[in-house]
Amino acid sequence: MDRREYIKNSAALLGLAMSQTKIGKILSDWEKTSADIPTIFNEFQWSMVQDIAETICPKTQSPGAIELKVPEFIALMVKDTMSKKDQKAFQEGIQELDQQAILQFTKPYLSLAKEQKEKLLTRLDADSPHFPPTMWGIVLVENPAPITFFRRFKSLTLMGYFSSEKIGKDFLVYDPIPGKFIGCMPLNGQNGWTE
Repeated sequence: MDRREYIKNSAALLGLAMSQTKIGKILSDWEKTSADIPTIFNEFQWSMVQDIAETICPKTQSPGAIELKVPEFIALMVKDTMSKKDQKAFQEGIQELDQQAILQFTKPYLSLAKEQKEKLLTRLDADSPHFPPTMWGIVLVENPAPITFFRRFKSLTLMGYFSSEKIGKDFLVYDPIPGKFIGCMPLNGQNGWTE
């Protein structure tokens, strides 16, 4: 038996060994796109997650949240790091944000103009207490205020945005410390941390 015949026979044997469900799963996973809705959210919640994330980090000279797949990051973090109770609270928070839009503007969040969305999120940001100070996982204040949905959502959005490869490579300055020492280094044309 030559090498070509051996490879053909091995491939045929491997194909027979795989069940139809495995092949179907492999093909369906392969064909997934970013337009697919994560299983943690329903269609409405997924639209809200995308829109809120893009409102927090819109496309300007730098890419927006949707372009960097921040909503997918949020879905992954909610699904893989939160308890079932926290997941349910997160999903309910999305519904509550929509209700607040209706109360303030008499329209659902997704129907609001860009300026109205920004106004609502700015108010929620001002009204939401910040995360309490901690040291090594221990909260340093007594009876901290509970973390609101919006504070948690904004935190996940910014974490996903600033930890993306494109932002890290193209928009933030990374200076490895300790690194190579350069006594006289020109500072023209480099990106700044706050741009």
